[in-house]
Amino acid sequence: MYKDLGEVRAHYAALRDLISHNPGGREDVATRAKVSVLCEAAIAVLDDAECRQRLRLVDQHAGELFSDGEHRKWDRAKMTGADYLRLQILIALEAVNTRLLCLSATRDRDIPHLAHRAGAT
Repeated sequence: MYKDLGEVRAHYAALRDLISHNPGGREDVATRAKVSVLCEAAIAVLDDAECRQRLRLVDQHAGELFSDGEHRKWDRAKMTGADYLRLQILIALEAVNTRLLCLSATRDRDIPHLAHRAGAT
């Protein structure tokens, strides 16, 4: 219904698929570039501080995930740094998706109010 939210959802889905299908843990300039382009495109479409913050985090973590060694600083006792970063990226993306749902619901709620105000003037 809302063009900006639809565009960000499309970027979100592309990012989710890209991260889900690329394990990382090695230098991958092409995937890192794709993530950056998608994040920047989503940020440019929607003026929302929360989405912007989450998408920047996704881009930052992807930079480390798709590097030769930066992911190793995220190693855990029972999880590789690459797996940890992928999980953190997916969590951030789901937070973006939740925020998009919230924004859509807020806009839907405000439409009758705005229509009523327009008719009253």
